[in-house]
Amino acid sequence: MPAAMLRSSASTDGNRMNKWNKNIVAVLFTPLFLLLIVYPLIALLARLEWAGTVRTFQDAYFWYSVRNTLFAGLLAALLSLVLAVGFGYCYLFLRHTLIYKVANLMNDLPIALPHTVAGLTLLIAFGRKNFGFIGETGMAFTLVAVVLAMFFVSYPLAARTVASGMDKMETEMIDVARTLGDTPVKAYFRVVLPTLGEALFSGFVLAFSRSLSEFAAVVMFGGNLPGSTQVLASYVFTKVEEGELEMAVTASAFCIFLSLLIVAALSLRRRVWNAKG
Repeated sequence: MPAAMLRSSASTDGNRMNKWNKNIVAVLFTPLFLLLIVYPLIALLARLEWAGTVRTFQDAYFWYSVRNTLFAGLLAALLSLVLAVGFGYCYLFLRHTLIYKVANLMNDLPIALPHTVAGLTLLIAFGRKNFGFIGETGMAFTLVAVVLAMFFVSYPLAARTVASGMDKMETEMIDVARTLGDTPVKAYFRVVLPTLGEALFSGFVLAFSRSLSEFAAVVMFGGNLPGSTQVLASYVFTKVEEGELEMAVTASAFCIFLSLLIVAALSLRRRVWNAKG
């Protein structure tokens, strides 16, 4: 074999090896992603049955759970955003104070804490013993309890998103506002927050989506009362317990569709902001 052909063959083999080395991460990632993420979703959707779908959509308790989920999730996300705005102020202007250090530490605790523990914590804190003047069970086993449970687990996402948005902004604007006589509070609300539209929106959507998926803390503190405090996650659990798998699958598919809408809205909004930027 001529030397030129040997060199050409070696070069081709080398190119193949380089291409393999460059794509090895994708080669390993793709089958695992399809197996562990995509396949379970497809397997669930493949179990959808028309009779189960009809029965679920005719079940009044299903629509009560949808209402409770959306209503409580929106309130929890709004409360998360309000507190995240407060944390953002501490992040910018009070970073060396004790209140910021404690808040920064505690922000990550609900993420690491088992959510059954979070629910029990809320139950003890806002239950009959401390808030018995409100009712026989305090705040527990009410829609307010559902909101607080969702808020407890979703707030850290909103706070971290707002703080990340502040890391990307130009601090010179704040310095100019302070030079012109603005107090930290005025500078924060007049200069900082108007520039954080994307971070605020993303924090709200992430908190909302996290609220929709919460189960353990909601059940522990808010209960699972059909038509009252039951949410979509606990509705699915109840139907599985009752042996109504077809209805549980339909409700789960509804949750997937709802989650996809939220993710799509967040992605679309980010594209709009990036296009403006």
